Amino acid sequence: MNVRKLVPFSIAAAIVLAACGAASPAAPTSAPATTAPSAATTAPKPADTTVANPPKSADQVDALDLTGKNVEITFWHRYTSQNLTVVQTIVNDFNTKNPYGIKVKLENAGAGYTDVYNKINATIQGGGDLPALSIAYQNQAATYRGQNVMVDLTPFIQSKKYGLTADDLKDIYPYFQQSDKAPQFAGEILGWPTQRSMAVLYSNIDWLKTLGASEAPKTLKDFEALACKASDKAAGTYGWIWRNDASDFASLVFANGGELIKPDGSAYDFNSPAGIETLTMIQRMFKNGCAVELPKTEANGEQNRFAAGKLLFVTGSSSGLPFYASSIAKVEKPFQWQYTMHPQANPDKPIVNLYGASWSVLKTTPEKELAAWLFMKFFTEKDNTAAFATTSNYMAVRASASQLAIDKVKTSKSFAKFPEAAASYANQYSWIQYGAVEAPVVGYDPVRALIQDMVTKVGVKGDGDPKAALDEAVKKSNDILAEFAPKK
Repeated sequence: MNVRKLVPFSIAAAIVLAACGAASPAAPTSAPATTAPSAATTAPKPADTTVANPPKSADQVDALDLTGKNVEITFWHRYTSQNLTVVQTIVNDFNTKNPYGIKVKLENAGAGYTDVYNKINATIQGGGDLPALSIAYQNQAATYRGQNVMVDLTPFIQSKKYGLTADDLKDIYPYFQQSDKAPQFAGEILGWPTQRSMAVLYSNIDWLKTLGASEAPKTLKDFEALACKASDKAAGTYGWIWRNDASDFASLVFANGGELIKPDGSAYDFNSPAGIETLTMIQRMFKNGCAVELPKTEANGEQNRFAAGKLLFVTGSSSGLPFYASSIAKVEKPFQWQYTMHPQANPDKPIVNLYGASWSVLKTTPEKELAAWLFMKFFTEKDNTAAFATTSNYMAVRASASQLAIDKVKTSKSFAKFPEAAASYANQYSWIQYGAVEAPVVGYDPVRALIQDMVTKVGVKGDGDPKAALDEAVKKSNDILAEFAPKK
């Protein structure tokens, strides 16, 4: 599952300025009064060091002292296999090196993000003990915040004692930071980016050459034309596959220059001309036999069909890179393949769907909240984010770490026979600047289900008018938004 919304790039500058302190005041336009003010009016107010739970300011965070307290925290995650191994290695390193005696304990909370989400909600409703730290998508974090159990990270980021420097904030990709700002909770940051990927286009390069194409399509027009040219229902080959994922719809809306929800989170608006063009194109591709629907019961079907030469294109997450490599390496006749930027209506003004769950701190005690922040800060240090990116094929979250991850992927045995695919991982870092996120608001999960059902009915089955269907879906989505909106 993926959740996104368009966010202006200027927010990153605000974060950096906040960390660096306010700008110097302008010079006075006239001479100041010569009468000296009284001492009572000139004495600065002492900082409020009464620590709230959670802390409300950087000063309150600075007032915390973890020395000798040996705080233990639990992290609910969904990592498995090699990803879990590298996360555990970083945990062990932190547990050994941090000067406060903090101990982080990993606890698997389910196989998927929805499992973790459901477990946390059940714990909230049951009055149980929440973990200090959890993996969460942006809309999920907003849901927890609406129940008053999620911690705003702003005071921790701005803390002089425990926070990040201006150089750190410049190094950690600004857009990654922006994507965790919550429009329903103005000024709050409800997660920290530890992993990111984006919507891309997987292409069978060898097949494209037989169709007379020298490269993967950059425009949606060329994408549709090539998908139709490649399709042969009798042979069971198709140009594109609908994966029953609302994020594929969102990626196309973005590519058409639209958005899912207004930047302030006040209303869904995917019934725009961009949304109409998206649903109309999907309907047209299915009507013309250029696309196929992935059955919900066919696990990893898009990867397996692509590897078998049954699909020319797949739109999906860049983090799927190692899984495609593994599937293609197993076939009798492996082929050259890659992923490129998602095709656009206007390649000169691209908008790319940015994916990625973050790590969020839940309300426990101020000491545990600080310990959780310090671990997240450690995890996103240069060498650690590079190590995790190399293993997971997510992007490193620091610019300084990106080349380390790129070099490791390029020299990996998995891509020895697929140089174009290895180059894909490197190229995606240049696309971050075009990122957009879907809808980091409370109640987005039922809206996703609504979108998926609409696309299946109108786009895949051809039952209904795209504009009318989108108008109805947006109305229902806005009703859901109002129903789930945090109470003021």
